[in-house]
Amino acid sequence: MARRRKISLSPRKRPEQDRSRATVGAILEAAARVLVTSGYEAFTTNRVAEKAGISIGSFYQYFPNKDALLSELMRSHIEEIESGVVEMAVHAATMPLEQLIRVAIEQNINAHLINPELHRVLSEEVPLAGLTNWKATYTKRMHERVRAAFELRRSEIRVPDIDLAVYMVTSAVEAVVHNAVSERTAELKSGALAAELARMLVGYLTGKATLPQRAERSAAE
Repeated sequence: MARRRKISLSPRKRPEQDRSRATVGAILEAAARVLVTSGYEAFTTNRVAEKAGISIGSFYQYFPNKDALLSELMRSHIEEIESGVVEMAVHAATMPLEQLIRVAIEQNINAHLINPELHRVLSEEVPLAGLTNWKATYTKRMHERVRAAFELRRSEIRVPDIDLAVYMVTSAVEAVVHNAVSERTAELKSGALAAELARMLVGYLTGKATLPQRAERSAAE
């Protein structure tokens, strides 16, 4: 039985000079445009090179195949989404818990709104199996950072199982924001969804649920 050829998922070389970095940036931007406008099935190295305004030979100086390009595009996109968790880790010990959760949610929303259609294609069309393990490693890093932040605020968190709390919070943010990008864009941009999601998660973590302002006013009346 013939052994399957191992596909390289790493860039051929990392850009060190400004011109090389500009070329790689143009390739990644072109790749995102091809994916968004034509979908994964029409995604080829030739189309990307053409969109980037370079020869296919120049393309192959940086990426050995389209899988390596997709892997780099996925890595770059995930880094944008991960910025919210990084921000949470920086302020974990000093920022009020509700504000801490809110900042992480808003950063996640901002990353999803940079190119929502690209996020959809990467999430739903690009086959990750055999291509890259970025999603798994990203999830592991994210859980570790959120867990460390929660440990610093352990006295405020009433959920007995901290690992379960990490899973519930990260899964809720990812699912709600991912769906809202296509279904509730207005609330994403206005900040209303971030406020409601933060209030829901803080209530879950602390066991102190709060009524919406309109409900409080109604109760007072």
